[in-house]
Amino acid sequence: MERRIIPNELELEDRVLVARFQTGQQDAFNSLVRRWEQRIYNFILRSVGNREEAWDLCQETFTKAFQNLDRLKEPQRFSAWLYKIALNECRMRRRKWAGRQEEDVEVLMDAPALEASPEERVGQREMVRHLRQALRAIPDDQRLVIVMKEYQHLKFHEIAELLDVPLSTVKSRLYLGLRALRKELEKLV
Repeated sequence: MERRIIPNELELEDRVLVARFQTGQQDAFNSLVRRWEQRIYNFILRSVGNREEAWDLCQETFTKAFQNLDRLKEPQRFSAWLYKIALNECRMRRRKWAGRQEEDVEVLMDAPALEASPEERVGQREMVRHLRQALRAIPDDQRLVIVMKEYQHLKFHEIAELLDVPLSTVKSRLYLGLRALRKELEKLV
């Protein structure tokens, strides 16, 4: 008798979990949240720059995903759909706060290496601080593409789809953003 192996949650593809949810297995959504929560949180954090606000927006993203997942027509595109919800949540929050001065805006970068000497860690922290400041100084559309490409490791076509812009626009925003970022860093360093 051949033993049938049941794949664990990590082996299941998103599309399978979405299909399970759509047929009434609501626990499948919990698996999707566990799989995507940290990535979506990091994406939002780098967009809004505030940890507490990022958690709020992350929860809003998953709430909207839960409410609308039964209507997702292409389950294999779950990740793009989820990022799009997160992006829309960030945009709505940005519109809400438009014109107000944001306090303590920060963009979370990789932490300094623990094995570095104290002097190296201070230098790394200073570089991260400069990078945060430079990122805040460039246009939002360029910063967003840089975050999606460099920190979320999305492909150009995925970013184009999420932002609903041509591929060439994504590439130009990235390259213009990197050029602007370099100029801002040169002013600071």
